[in-house]
Amino acid sequence: MRPNERTARKRAQQSEATAGKIITATVRLARSVRRVSAVTLEDIAREAGLTVRTILRRFGSRDGVLESAFVQLRQDIDAARPATPPGGIEAALSALLEHYEAIGDLNIRALEEEDQLPSLQALLEIARGVHRGWLRHIFGPHLAVLSPAEREQRITALYAATDVYLWKLLRRDLQLSRKETAATFLRLVHGVLETRREDA
Repeated sequence: MRPNERTARKRAQQSEATAGKIITATVRLARSVRRVSAVTLEDIAREAGLTVRTILRRFGSRDGVLESAFVQLRQDIDAARPATPPGGIEAALSALLEHYEAIGDLNIRALEEEDQLPSLQALLEIARGVHRGWLRHIFGPHLAVLSPAEREQRITALYAATDVYLWKLLRRDLQLSRKETAATFLRLVHGVLETRREDA
């Protein structure tokens, strides 16, 4: 490898490392602050141990940094969500509620701010599609005998019965235990599917 090529490669690696440091710092802030829209470039620079100029040189603007951080955050969240096989209602809801316990508060904060941050709104639209796809995958075997129109109606009802807002209502507003919350989710899902609960 020629010296110029080595230098170019080293610079590219340093640039990627710097970008990663900035994104990691921004994700940390997004997880810890009350309002992501209030995070400034100065906050990000301080958290990353870099200058605002360095951040702007790499991402162009605060929105550019936030957009990259939101993408990373979504990837982290998706990777942490346990895989569950189709048809297993209890296992699927258990995994979903573990997921909400880990990121539910962050998700609610994001939903409160999506109208103020276009990049966040776009990411949440993707997340809604992912959740709907997850519902089709998990509960598809229970809906196979229905017409396409009825199946979509049930998927929408399942969405309402498994949404993060319901988790917030039960866990944060009504202060139910995790066990009580799981029982409520399970009751609602069985109601939508019109299946018999094992403990009924």
